[in-house]
Amino acid sequence: MTSTRTLRPSHALIGAIASILCAHASADVTIEERMTVSGAGMMKMMNMSGRTVTAISGSNARTDSELRFESGLMRTFARGAGNTTEIVRLDEDKMYSLDHKKKTYSETTFAEQRAELQKAMEQMEKGQASQQQAASGVDESECEWSDPKADVLRSGEKSQIAGYDAERVTIVATQSCKNKKTGEVCDFGLVLEQWVAPQFAASQEAQAYYSAYAEKMGFGATASRDFAERAQSMFGRYEGMWSEVAAKMRDVEGHPVRSSFGLGIGGPQCSSMQEAQAQGGAAAPPSLGGALGGALGGMFGRKKEKEAEAPAAAPISAPTMPGDLMPLMSVSTELVSVNTSPVDSATFEVPAGYKKTNR
Repeated sequence: MTSTRTLRPSHALIGAIASILCAHASADVTIEERMTVSGAGMMKMMNMSGRTVTAISGSNARTDSELRFESGLMRTFARGAGNTTEIVRLDEDKMYSLDHKKKTYSETTFAEQRAELQKAMEQMEKGQASQQQAASGVDESECEWSDPKADVLRSGEKSQIAGYDAERVTIVATQSCKNKKTGEVCDFGLVLEQWVAPQFAASQEAQAYYSAYAEKMGFGATASRDFAERAQSMFGRYEGMWSEVAAKMRDVEGHPVRSSFGLGIGGPQCSSMQEAQAQGGAAAPPSLGGALGGALGGMFGRKKEKEAEAPAAAPISAPTMPGDLMPLMSVSTELVSVNTSPVDSATFEVPAGYKKTNR
């Protein structure tokens, strides 16, 4: 057993996830995706669903999001419901966040955004670690970790998604935790399930945009930002398995039109997880809502006014866990459509009449 795990996530996997999710077309492109975050036990607090539409033209991008938390508590703390818009101008080294209801906008530089994202990720990691321990019963601070290992599984299953013929490819990384005090052994698994479309043509312009964006943000690459950043915040602290998945992803060819990333915990000797599962998950600590709310508030902006709730879309299936591991948390994304029509340059401008505010 070794205990070399650190809590700092490698940027290799977020870069790998994001780069393969890049838009693929010629010149301008508009991508619509839908996303689902789902959890078991107390992790259900993080459940959310919605869609994003991203338009790219040269060094500019605009993402319109409709994301909804299922938890009323999370909707109170975070702007998870309703519509949000972010405009990225690489040529200006700035990002603009629009509040359509108030007709206002805020402006940040990439340096400011990097600092804000790092702070939010640290807060999210602390809150999510407490929540995950409550759900699984496993105290990861007492773990002695085995060496991680990973395998690529090809089932041969095929499907058509968003008009593209795709094949299922699954990457499974596993690692065991031995409790230093009790000797209990619990197995952990990170599973990335992808439906890969080999005939999905690559867009040089979109790839160039995402590479430039990634360089400014200080990590490998980012395309579907919601998927990549949420995967990092939820699973990035499992550095050993995280890195193994990243290494295996480099050997998978084609564009994933559907991706699901999940965490499972269990094993025949893991009595903590079995007890927590039998009890339906432990109660959340009193400070948990505030911790998660603070993290999400800093990352997405606080929600101060009640907004109408749109009906939740059908969830995207979570990946299948290996062996007797019980699924704890997953984040999934699916391509809905790709449009290669020219994008009006006004799309990347702050609308007339919007007033600038401080974040």
